[in-house]
Amino acid sequence: MTVTADDWNKLIEQLGTIPGGAARAEADFFGHLIVDELAPITSEWDFESWFLKDGRILSLRLDETQEGMRLYVVDPEEAHYIARADNELLDAARAGAASPLILFLLALATGQIDDNKRLKLHAAKVDTAAKDLMLMSVCRLCG
Repeated sequence: MTVTADDWNKLIEQLGTIPGGAARAEADFFGHLIVDELAPITSEWDFESWFLKDGRILSLRLDETQEGMRLYVVDPEEAHYIARADNELLDAARAGAASPLILFLLALATGQIDDNKRLKLHAAKVDTAAKDLMLMSVCRLCG
């Protein structure tokens, strides 16, 4: 399933409905999982990364073919591929002043990007936090 520019823009709009908007999403929903320091470089293609408290890295990378972005959970032994998004992600994130990594996680949680449950397998707490973000930003009854 391809997420369109309109889909990304709707996700950005929905992020704006949470208290503090998109700017607070990382701290409020993922802050308890992230070390407050720069993540180590895991690839020459790293674009945005979080250093997780369990010692692993959540890394959103530019695709080597320059066709979109890919999400990985990187542990000391291996980089676990989670899912990919087309180029529209980065364009929408820049235009909407939103984190591409937050948008990617929100698209995963809403089912707009299918990761075949790989995020839950490799980073269950990040998956749960993304679903909490989705409930607060997308669910009109909950948020």
